[in-house]
Amino acid sequence: MKSPRDPRDDTFQSQKEKEMITKILYRLLLVIALSSGTAMAQTDTITVLHINDTHSCIAPLGPRNADLSGTVGGIARLATEVASVKASEKNVLFLHAGDYSIGDPVYNATFGVPELTILRNLGLDALTLGNHEFDLTPAATEGALASVSASVGLFPILSANLIYPTDTSVALKNVVVPFTIKQFGTLKVGIFGLTTPETNLLSQPAPIFVDTNFVLTAAAMVDSLKNHGCSVVILLSHLGEYYDEAVAANVPGIDVIVGGHDHYVLDEPVPVVNPANDTTWIVQAGAFYEYVGKLQLTVNLGKAKLLDYQLIRLDSSIPEDPTVKATVDAVVAQTEEGLAQPFFSQRIGYATEDFPEISPVIAGSKFRDTPAGDLITDAFRDSMKTDIGITAGGSIAQPLHHGPIVGADVFRMVGYGFNTTNGLGYQMATFKLTGADILKALEFSVGTLDLNDEFQIQVSGMAYSYAPDQPVGSRLRSVTVGGAPIDPEKTYSVASNEFVLLMLSDFVSPQVGGITVTNPQIYPGVTEYQVVCAYIAARDTIEPKVEGRVTPVNEKKSDLLPRDFSLSQNYPNPFNPSTAITYRLAALSLVTLKVYDVLGREVTTLVNERENAGNHSVTFNASKLASGVYFYRIDAGQFHSTKKMVLLK
Repeated sequence: MKSPRDPRDDTFQSQKEKEMITKILYRLLLVIALSSGTAMAQTDTITVLHINDTHSCIAPLGPRNADLSGTVGGIARLATEVASVKASEKNVLFLHAGDYSIGDPVYNATFGVPELTILRNLGLDALTLGNHEFDLTPAATEGALASVSASVGLFPILSANLIYPTDTSVALKNVVVPFTIKQFGTLKVGIFGLTTPETNLLSQPAPIFVDTNFVLTAAAMVDSLKNHGCSVVILLSHLGEYYDEAVAANVPGIDVIVGGHDHYVLDEPVPVVNPANDTTWIVQAGAFYEYVGKLQLTVNLGKAKLLDYQLIRLDSSIPEDPTVKATVDAVVAQTEEGLAQPFFSQRIGYATEDFPEISPVIAGSKFRDTPAGDLITDAFRDSMKTDIGITAGGSIAQPLHHGPIVGADVFRMVGYGFNTTNGLGYQMATFKLTGADILKALEFSVGTLDLNDEFQIQVSGMAYSYAPDQPVGSRLRSVTVGGAPIDPEKTYSVASNEFVLLMLSDFVSPQVGGITVTNPQIYPGVTEYQVVCAYIAARDTIEPKVEGRVTPVNEKKSDLLPRDFSLSQNYPNPFNPSTAITYRLAALSLVTLKVYDVLGREVTTLVNERENAGNHSVTFNASKLASGVYFYRIDAGQFHSTKKMVLLK
């Protein structure tokens, strides 16, 4: 999860990282010096085609024609573009930045084998494992990769920050490599992969653990690839852009970061000045085969420079490769038969406009209620007859496009789940929460929005506002249920899916000091996909409306003085190596904030001074400490509070 401070400052680097970076800088200077002495310098050109977060959406997306065929995306259009570039350019690399798994009925029926097979036939050079490759435990990915390998052979599968158990029970240990090297004549291009540590929280990687020390890992990979004689180094990253920028700013020697995880549509490469005073370029190409990126580099005297970049939309102007299309059509038919659902062949409704899953930037924040979020949570509440319907922003994958709607469109909108009863995604769940616990969950949710919308709560039957510019732990402003102010003592019924229920109980609850979920019930074989389809079919024609259910507000700091004292749970937690601790003071106070180990020994004093009333935040850097449990205690006048945090290296 994202730290509230800027990770590109000096506190992001441990001493070991600094030593590694110094070593890389020295090696880079040596390579440049040797290259500059060459009498005849040859200039090479490299073209990098890149995709990410495809989620097995091999059939085209909406908007749909009258015959229900999709007009945008699809792997058959990608095949046409890849073939065209390979025929016209030299030194072409074709890369995938992770998350081919989960998100489409095709995956739930085939576990991604057809997609991987087509990519292998198109000449994919490498794929980095994403977090969704671990949603169904490593076994699902192991089986898919083994099937493709036995059929057509396998391209390199990358991740340099996976920690495996000591035994040999995990087959991925024998398949995944930290890096691969592609050689064009005398030019060597090194490509290494990194997987987001959010995998440990959001997926099921056990017994594998995703190492959180990705900056140090990146530095080690660059050093190794330079030692192998690579003139160009590419990070094929499934970290997300925030952490990509952190790596770029702290690790010299990376020429390009081909990113994924966020689904960001970056029209132009993002430049970041690295410690060698060169530019590292970050690119990302949306998701779901809607785009393919085309980046060109020139390499001269051992240094790579950006020559050109295009983000190519795979729309109806690009014809579908007939051979690949025939394969996709066969897989679609197999999927409909295997899951007994007319996902692509039957209309269930009509949308007058798009239902975006991401809201526009308003009041300085893009995180508010979305048409897709409103539709999904309305369907939850209507179907389960509860006070409130909720889902997580990160559980909404795609927009619902205008025009005819088929089941696959709904599945793709809510398609991150799987169940063993019918394979149709996450099952519905109901439970009860007190108003006080709802407030805790909302405060946690709005405290994570600096990074992404993974934990942003979309709602029905409820509305809330928050101040995005305020410190974490003091952002929530107002909450209503059924039009009335929320009652902390009252118990409310909630409808959601089984994943949100699990995350609320097992992840959010420990972060906020405990949430009591009562009357939890999961409905076997009743999925959110089916509930939303039924809701649309009952209305036939639907139109989006954003009702201000989630509202970011701008407030003056002078208006926000707290009325009481409080100490918030640190964020992130677990953390490595830094975390933020926030607290509120109701009056001018002499404040001490100290950290202790499990034996009660003082580790450090973070604050020891008089501070004015208001919201305060301090960063605790534990780069020199060992992993384990620590406690932090605040003393401010008559107010005393202690909380636990976990350092996980």
